[in-house]
Amino acid sequence: MGDYGSVVASFHPTVTTVLGLDRERARRALFIGVQIALLLVVFSRLATSSWELPVGLLLVTILGAAIVGWVWLFLTNSSIALTAEYLLITNWRNSTTVIARGDVAKLIRIGIRPFEGPPRHAVIGVDAADRSLFALGGAYNATAIARSLSVPLSGSHDDVMSLREVHKRYPGAARSPVADPQRVLVFSAAGTVVIGVIAYIVWTALRS
Repeated sequence: MGDYGSVVASFHPTVTTVLGLDRERARRALFIGVQIALLLVVFSRLATSSWELPVGLLLVTILGAAIVGWVWLFLTNSSIALTAEYLLITNWRNSTTVIARGDVAKLIRIGIRPFEGPPRHAVIGVDAADRSLFALGGAYNATAIARSLSVPLSGSHDDVMSLREVHKRYPGAARSPVADPQRVLVFSAAGTVVIGVIAYIVWTALRS
């Protein structure tokens, strides 16, 4: 781990599948599925001599690739590593947050009420003043992490709060390396709509 010393303990998501896909299936689905979808786009263009069907297939491909790609990256990159002095949290984007172990006073289990859908399990690491240092999703073994950090683990996932309440009780809780399928789906759908609008404008301009 470079300048942070040797790793004395490491943790990975306890789940092996997300949305029904494990890491290997997600990888195969991403690489093989995208190639097949692009071939369908090309063949549909040649068969129909129009762009309506190819553009539609392309948008569906983009949406599917974004979701499957996130599953693959989450299961591949997400990890927590402990050295003698630091806690290193790597998210699905392979970006690492470094926190001094001595700053972590305790871990707290909570449930977070999203805008829609059931509450999401989360674990917040706080300092002595109850300021949030990091937040983890429910895919990690919080008990084992707390034991390795030699800090208490309190709270319950049944203690459900809104995001506003979480931020008020634990300032800084917005700094979270955690993503979830629902959020990725929303961003992917929004991105696909934007790309679709751009594609439609370009297609209209080419026709005129």
